[in-house]
Amino acid sequence: MIDTHCHILWGVDDASAIRSHSLDMVRIAIDDGIETIVATSHIKYPIYPNTIEVLNTALYELLDAMDEEGLELNIVIGAENFVNHRTIALLDENKFVTYNDAGKYMLVEFSWTKNIFDDPTRYLKKILQQGIIPVVAHPERYEWVHEDIEIVRSWRDMGCLMQVNRTSVLGLDKMKQANIFAKKLLEEDLVDIVASDAHRPFASRYPKLKDAYRFIEKHYGKKRADLYFIENPKKLISE
Repeated sequence: MIDTHCHILWGVDDASAIRSHSLDMVRIAIDDGIETIVATSHIKYPIYPNTIEVLNTALYELLDAMDEEGLELNIVIGAENFVNHRTIALLDENKFVTYNDAGKYMLVEFSWTKNIFDDPTRYLKKILQQGIIPVVAHPERYEWVHEDIEIVRSWRDMGCLMQVNRTSVLGLDKMKQANIFAKKLLEEDLVDIVASDAHRPFASRYPKLKDAYRFIEKHYGKKRADLYFIENPKKLISE
């Protein structure tokens, strides 16, 4: 399995704060059968003004720490890029980070609540025009999307991919509506990837996927489970 959304690097955003937490996350992922993790720390100006250089440095520090502890797990670089009317200009400045820094797929996050100044669909179109395929992070958590599932359908029709959180699939998200909407997305076959969105080695959002894989396999079949956890995630880091 490949986890395409995981805040495993320490000290760069609102997730893992210290070295030991990140190493514990690595151990949890290994025990769960995860083979590859994409380190998707926040890029959210001005709160988390991370750059590819900063994130690569943090990744190398984690890999060195893993080597010291004898831990083996493939980790590649990425980022969760926050896009709104203030930050979309960063796209032209090449300040957003794509999966594996390959320039093909980019994890995108929007504001939880509706903002009259924002037009997420326009932002996605602009990203596509740059030759980059947006991967929309946890669409089930955006309150303004709950009003109309056709928003998600239109994004997929444009060529975007939808990444739903493991916790939402399992009904564990603290936002109850996210759990409900995730089920709707699954029923409508509007999901492309399931990821952990892990932030730390405790609470519900830790780097595990096996339980969600089994849930999808049981309710929607092995073909879709493999698609969400193996096949589509592999494309993000290999193309």
